[in-house]
Amino acid sequence: MDNFVALRRRVMRRCVFALNALALRDDRLPRDGAFDAAVANGLAAIVASESSGDELENKRTQGKRAENSRRVKSPLQLVETISQKQANWTSPIRAVVLASLKEGIEKAQPVRHGKADEEWDVLDEKHVEALVALDEHPALQVLDDLDGKSFAEAVTVLYWLETDRHYPADPWERSQIPEPACCDDCGRQTLVSEGFDAFGIGPGEGVCVACGLERTYEDTVADRLRWKIGDSK
Repeated sequence: MDNFVALRRRVMRRCVFALNALALRDDRLPRDGAFDAAVANGLAAIVASESSGDELENKRTQGKRAENSRRVKSPLQLVETISQKQANWTSPIRAVVLASLKEGIEKAQPVRHGKADEEWDVLDEKHVEALVALDEHPALQVLDDLDGKSFAEAVTVLYWLETDRHYPADPWERSQIPEPACCDDCGRQTLVSEGFDAFGIGPGEGVCVACGLERTYEDTVADRLRWKIGDSK
């Protein structure tokens, strides 16, 4: 299941970045909250792709499973990490873009936390342009693919983009990957798995890339029992 969790994390980071960046580019949302969400997810995706693990804080959160116990760094911490480490990266971010993003993060914080005393719209075009420029990095490159898409459409598109990156190119092997199925929890057509269940009925173990519901082997057995009961009526 860990590979599905990692896949969903990549999909969601790219999706949240893209949908918020597009909304800001087209002036469809107040800039502060959307900017923070987009920059946090975009930077996390970039750092994770270039230097996996450096997007996480060193300290662990008590009571969590080991693999999930390290929190993602704040946007300002991610900017600092990039500044320190990107000299050896395959695709460094331009200094002017990083500087504008840092300024935008600092300006947006008071508004996000209800502490703004004066101006409501504290971000300007250069901050939005810097955010959109992040899409140049290979870890993102999603704005063109997701322009005009709903959330459910976006996560499905990104799932298949991730499939193109991480699954075999052989046509027969790719044919063994089921199409996304309907999630029992959120109702979106975004439940994904690497193969069909052992009974040949539907998708095997997997995860909903939209809401995070995990489909276990026990779930496939329950589906088999429901199918048998229904078929016997």
